[in-house]
Amino acid sequence: MERRTLSSLAVGLGGVVVVAVVLGLEDLRAGVLTGVVGVVVVLGLTFWSARRGRHTPWPRAAEDLAAGCAVVLWKPGCVYCERLLLQIRSDPRVTWVNVWRDEQANAQVRAVNGGDELTPTVLLGEDVLRNPSAHELRAALNAAAAVERPGRR
Repeated sequence: MERRTLSSLAVGLGGVVVVAVVLGLEDLRAGVLTGVVGVVVVLGLTFWSARRGRHTPWPRAAEDLAAGCAVVLWKPGCVYCERLLLQIRSDPRVTWVNVWRDEQANAQVRAVNGGDELTPTVLLGEDVLRNPSAHELRAALNAAAAVERPGRR
């Protein structure tokens, strides 16, 4: 686990312990229940946001972008990214780049979003799709394929 994740975990667990002790002074059951639920929530959130997920380094993803594929710039813990990942699954036309693991990708997502780390951001040729649905992404991929191969369906 990264140092940042470990320090967040320690702070979260410390906060849970303090609240549980304060509540436990007046009502032991409330303190214990708060402590148990708090620990479960903090651990769950820590592991959810620390997941690695799919990642292709930006230089490799940029090659895919040039080949007419979509590049999804995403980050762990983003519910919208997770939803898109589950709906798109393993479409070979889509390359996933974790902007928290790749400084070049992080710079790219900020460059196309006015300095914001908005995810998911999908790059498809010159087009930028911000927080697209799976339906919108598939439609854009199909439209791009139709332009590359006119006359075929």
